[in-house]
Amino acid sequence: MSKSIKENFEDLSLTAQNYIESSIAYYRLDFFKKSMKVAIDSSHKLILAFFLLIALLFLSVALSIYLGDLVGNLALGYIIVGLFYIVITLLCAAFLKPVLRKIILRRASISYFNDDSKRSVEEVVNTAPTTKTDTKDEEFESLH
Repeated sequence: MSKSIKENFEDLSLTAQNYIESSIAYYRLDFFKKSMKVAIDSSHKLILAFFLLIALLFLSVALSIYLGDLVGNLALGYIIVGLFYIVITLLCAAFLKPVLRKIILRRASISYFNDDSKRSVEEVVNTAPTTKTDTKDEEFESLH
């Protein structure tokens, strides 16, 4: 025999509740997977950056001593290397932010969004805000 309307609604309610609970569990697991990937990648890059900075420190001291010997004044060697780093810092402050934004957004988009995403990575990167006047609402609207 067929079920009554009440039994059908109870089954529908139970099925919908199971679906919602399964979806919540799936998205929690998916978020955990993605956040762990970010944490592992970030930790790996931080460790590599630490050792690179230690190597750069020793190379800078060695270069300072070498330049100091060449010019006949050790302090002048340190000043030359310090000025070099100041010039590099000023150049990075002026030109690096837009380049980093595109690189980081592209890599994060590739690792975060699945292949079945509706938008391509290039669309996301090209709609990234480039000025400080962009608001969070505009960023949100550009993603949807």
